[in-house]
Amino acid sequence: MERVMQATTLPTLLLGGDPGDTPDLAYAAWRKALRLPGVRGLVAGRSLLYPPDDDVATAVDTAVAMLEP
Repeated sequence: MERVMQATTLPTLLLGGDPGDTPDLAYAAWRKALRLPGVRGLVAGRSLLYPPDDDVATAVDTAVAMLEP
């Protein structure tokens, strides 16, 4: 993600993609990417709407916590 963000000056929103059976790894990658200059937020997709454990509230709370300063 660092290389991609170095190639643009445009503000960017992350689309997390399918975290599979390892949402913690996906969340860690999101946290890292959200610290990069130019990354402004997340797009809520299937990883938040259909988490592997079916706990949508916790998945959304986790994502929101990443966005707080």
